Amino acid sequence: ERRRIEEALHDGVQQDLAATVVAVELAQELLESDPAAARRVLEELAPQVEAALERVRALAGSIYPSILPARGLTGALRSLDVETADLERYPLEVEEAVYFSCRALRRRAARARVWSEGATLRLELVGLTSATGGELSHARERIAAVGGQLDLSADCVSAAVPVR
Repeated sequence: ERRRIEEALHDGVQQDLAATVVAVELAQELLESDPAAARRVLEELAPQVEAALERVRALAGSIYPSILPARGLTGALRSLDVETADLERYPLEVEEAVYFSCRALRRRAARARVWSEGATLRLELVGLTSATGGELSHARERIAAVGGQLDLSADCVSAAVPVR
């Protein structure tokens, strides 16, 4: 996870900011000699800065999604297209484990759902195709860290997470 964040910063955000610095310096150089050219550079810069800002937001969301504390596990899971009834609030570490596990595997599953069953949160991802060992390992470690267990069958991942 740290390597992924480092790569996103180095290959994305850092490159965007370096290009922005170069464009600003160019505009500064042109300001005296060719104000119209400086204006064009600055006009072209605005969408680049917006794109860089969007990449920063996306990276921040991948590190910790603002939707989780704001709308709870139900809202966060629904944003991933995970079927769920209205869930109560659980300890933050449980919500994070379930959310990040679903996020790691959701795009590889035909259907995903999370529900509460007594003192246990259950998650199921069905129709799993081509999940990498890293994705499965990531989900298994997160679930285990909060006392849960993740099981894998032929095309399904299921997990049970104690919440009380």
